[in-house]
Amino acid sequence: MLVPSAEIMLVLMPLAGVTAFLLARQQQRIARQGRDMDILQRAARDMEALLDHAPLGFAVFDCQLCYVRINRMLADINGLSAEEHFGKQLRDVVPEIAAATEISLQQVLRTGRPMVGLVFEGSTAAQPGTRRTFRESMHPLVGPDGGLLGVSVTTEDITEQTRLANALRDSEARERRRAAELESVLETTPASIFIATDRACRHVRANGMGRRMLRLQPAESPSLSGPGMRAFDVVIDGRPVAVDDLPLQRAAASGEEVWGRHMAIRFAPDDLLHIVVNATPLRDETGKVTGATCAVLETSKHHCATAG
Repeated sequence: MLVPSAEIMLVLMPLAGVTAFLLARQQQRIARQGRDMDILQRAARDMEALLDHAPLGFAVFDCQLCYVRINRMLADINGLSAEEHFGKQLRDVVPEIAAATEISLQQVLRTGRPMVGLVFEGSTAAQPGTRRTFRESMHPLVGPDGGLLGVSVTTEDITEQTRLANALRDSEARERRRAAELESVLETTPASIFIATDRACRHVRANGMGRRMLRLQPAESPSLSGPGMRAFDVVIDGRPVAVDDLPLQRAAASGEEVWGRHMAIRFAPDDLLHIVVNATPLRDETGKVTGATCAVLETSKHHCATAG
């Protein structure tokens, strides 16, 4: 057996050290790559789990518009298992909605630009004959070299949201029609109508006949509880009635009805308009008093000629 001389050993020792160092570095690199691979695999598993339990449908198409990936929710919407989608084109799975969707997918492939918030209707194999509404967003998938790999699609079933939105819109339209009808009735009623929208009766509106009866200017409020002076007051047997004792104010403050109250509107000592008033409180859906309304009928006019 040959034994290396001391001189050879001195030469080989540094080389052995370098070799050992390089081997150690390689082992560390391999270990690090193994850890990185484990991290990537765990991340991939987490992503798979996330996609499968996401509240949105998700699919990936290649450049021939064949399914490459689909999550459980979208597969259930389409009425097939995930495995039954792979390799099939969109039109093979959901033919009713394929025509509209394929145009958008091809546009994303052609332009490389996403398309967001596309809404369309159709039925699927899971619920044949049932029209549903979907909202989709499409994004191009680009590889490391900049080449286009395909398109990712997210799908949301917004059938119920659309139904509720349509119902709300229809309800609002009915309320607008009803408000317009009531406004028309209010303006054509042969009586003076006053509506207070607060319990203090500071905000009062009158119909056309009410404004004419009180001889109001266009910007003048009919409320005796609000700010500003009025060109009239209300009297009973010639004595002024306190504002809080007026029928509209009493109904709003007490929540009780006031019926058949005979009074007079005094514009001047010799210019009186005799009236009878009915008032009732207004309530919200909980029964809370929010204001009041009153109807006023003229019973007679009294105008005294002054001495010349």
